[in-house]
Amino acid sequence: MVRRSIRAGVAAATVCAATPNVAHASSFGDTLSKCLVDHSSPADQTLLVQWVFSAISAGPAVKALSTITPTQREDFNRRTGVYFNRLLTVECRPQAIEAIKFDGVSSIETSFGALGGVAMRGLMGDPLVQKELQQLGSFADPKAMAALIVEAGNPKAATPAK
Repeated sequence: MVRRSIRAGVAAATVCAATPNVAHASSFGDTLSKCLVDHSSPADQTLLVQWVFSAISAGPAVKALSTITPTQREDFNRRTGVYFNRLLTVECRPQAIEAIKFDGVSSIETSFGALGGVAMRGLMGDPLVQKELQQLGSFADPKAMAALIVEAGNPKAATPAK
């Protein structure tokens, strides 16, 4: 049950990065989330993002786009498991106990989702990633987007910046 919640938490992390404020934690869950973030170095957050990428890249829809080997995937799993264990059972143990006691095991999922969101925002803020993400705009129909914004009642937002 706990293992499944941790896995689901990291999966939720990727969703939270794209859809902020999806999960709502109690004050105990918020405290655990803050602890997880506070005790995660930039290197830890990079590992988390790499682990998520490694896991996602095993899926049939994207497997051909990745060169991650089974040995690398196992290494990501091992190192991330050590990292999660350190956070939950050592560095954030009191916060984890309180969150589980009052919110249930699902609080682990929610809290790791928040940590994953922080880690993903770090990756998404990288200038090279931003440059690639902005390429999507080259293929969007500006007239259709402007019409959508006007229809939603925000005509000022539909006018191009000068």
